[in-house]
Amino acid sequence: MKEFFGEKSHQIQPSALEAFGVTIHSRYGQAHELIELMNFTKLLAEKKVAHYVKRAFYDSKACLCTLELDPSVQQGDAVADAILEAATETIGQFDWFDTFQHGAPLSHT
Repeated sequence: MKEFFGEKSHQIQPSALEAFGVTIHSRYGQAHELIELMNFTKLLAEKKVAHYVKRAFYDSKACLCTLELDPSVQQGDAVADAILEAATETIGQFDWFDTFQHGAPLSHT
């Protein structure tokens, strides 16, 4: 029987895919990470800013999501604020302009 809940066990294959035009990837294919990322990209699309996020990578080992933003996005501008709001509502822990941010999913665990 396959182990799905070990530290490095993949729960979802493939662990990288595209959602709402954004490449999302979970290092170990963790279901909760991919769910957070899919919710994040859906909210980005609703806010009409998904095209500013190129990639979202959840490092399962570090429990940290890294966002690769379009170079035009600057901290504090309207687009960055919309992306930050979406991330805060959907991602447990993420890197935001070289600082760690904690979102709603982490506060519910």
